[in-house]
Amino acid sequence: MSSKQRHNLIKNLTVKELSEICKSCKLSGYSKYKQKELARFVAENTNIPLKELEGMVNGFIEDRLLTKIKDSEDYFLFKNVIIEHFDEELIKAKAGEFTVTIMNLGTEEFEYYCDEKCNDYRYHVKKGRYPFCKHYMAVIAELIYQNKIDLEKTELKYISGAVLDSLLKTIEKRNKEDGILKSSDREIESTLQKLKDDFLEISKQNSQISRKKYDERPERVFENLVDEAFQLLEFDTIPRRAEFGWDLLIVGTHASPPYLNVIECKTAKNGLYDYLMHNPDYLIRLKSYCIDMCKEKLIGAYKEYVKYMTIVAPDFPKEIIMHSSKFSYMSGGLILSFLPVSTLLYLVEKYRENPILTHDLIEDLFKLPKVIEKSDIDEIFLKAEYQIEEIIFKSKEILRSSMNEFSHNTDSCFIKLDEIMLGKLIDDVLFSLEPHLIKRGIKESMGVKTISIKHDYFKIWNIVLQSLTQEFSKILEEQSLTQEKRTELKEEITKLLQL
Repeated sequence: MSSKQRHNLIKNLTVKELSEICKSCKLSGYSKYKQKELARFVAENTNIPLKELEGMVNGFIEDRLLTKIKDSEDYFLFKNVIIEHFDEELIKAKAGEFTVTIMNLGTEEFEYYCDEKCNDYRYHVKKGRYPFCKHYMAVIAELIYQNKIDLEKTELKYISGAVLDSLLKTIEKRNKEDGILKSSDREIESTLQKLKDDFLEISKQNSQISRKKYDERPERVFENLVDEAFQLLEFDTIPRRAEFGWDLLIVGTHASPPYLNVIECKTAKNGLYDYLMHNPDYLIRLKSYCIDMCKEKLIGAYKEYVKYMTIVAPDFPKEIIMHSSKFSYMSGGLILSFLPVSTLLYLVEKYRENPILTHDLIEDLFKLPKVIEKSDIDEIFLKAEYQIEEIIFKSKEILRSSMNEFSHNTDSCFIKLDEIMLGKLIDDVLFSLEPHLIKRGIKESMGVKTISIKHDYFKIWNIVLQSLTQEFSKILEEQSLTQEKRTELKEEITKLLQL
């Protein structure tokens, strides 16, 4: 194969993709070239067989398509796609603020256009680097979800094999979220194993693992893994939808009051994140992520939820904390902390093994401008044990006090409770579990009291309820041993027998 043939095959590859070919061929001196010069360099200096090179190029193209499906989730899963018109010849839809027009879908005359303000469409699709943008993929996903496309009858160009499988998995995820499909579990074990296997390596930009196992570039895989790690800690997570900005928001929904932490994910080949040390202007960007792109977009009390920013990376030098005070001054008091991947993984593993942490306790990790260490994790688990002991002590005390009110002058067989007494007993005990395990409120339209059970704290519930059950049984035992009054049933029978 001539260098001209090779060049025609690879001329539209990105610098990163061309660099991967150079690495696989053990070429050197390629880092100085831009895209066009690098394509010529690769074509002239490699001797890869045609089929092998075609396979590599097709692999890169497939990776791009898989990336577009991942990117489209921000629109499709958040129900931000509107189908405005649909027939066999013309489809018009909105993905967020972007207009997508599709003509003759599934035919040889297929064409599509995206909004001109879509940079992906202008600079990549039009130049032949990608066959479609993320907004197109979001629309296709929505059409399949709404059963407007029958995949057995309609062949979608460029969407087959692993790409189609990925698209269908995204649609399945939406079906599960909407309750159309029931899942037996949240795949916690498989997600945890994935973190154990790949989290640290991906954080160090291991392209081989990210491409082979996740069909994504390491940076995007790392963001997804950080997202999944915080989900395993029962946080609500909001991934970035815009091209630039924060990577992830985690919401301490169960805390009282709730809090919001802005997460920045940063990979590094050497395992150390020293970008801040050499780029002081980066703090201005981080401040903008927290204030301009987050806090200032919220209203009312929600603004006050934004309290923290945490950078997640492979590791940090201890000197990095010197930037936290400056960041706090720039951001009006937000606390900047640093979370190594190994520490986050340690936290997730320990939590899944013994899920006794509350969002209030996890918040303690973010309250100090420091590099969070494993010893900090051990400390909050100790606090969790003390907290559970306090909940148990308080709830048992209230249960016993309430029962004592109702058990006087009852007969020796029953402790009788009317509806008012029973309601008071339950309310007293529930009060002892607030705010750790429940959240009380009022349904405004009817004025009815409501109780929200924090089901993610099932392990704490288990420990507390077992202790309450034992205490309740103990109270009954005490009543049984001390009660001497005759039963009402015995008195009635005695009267009827005229004894």
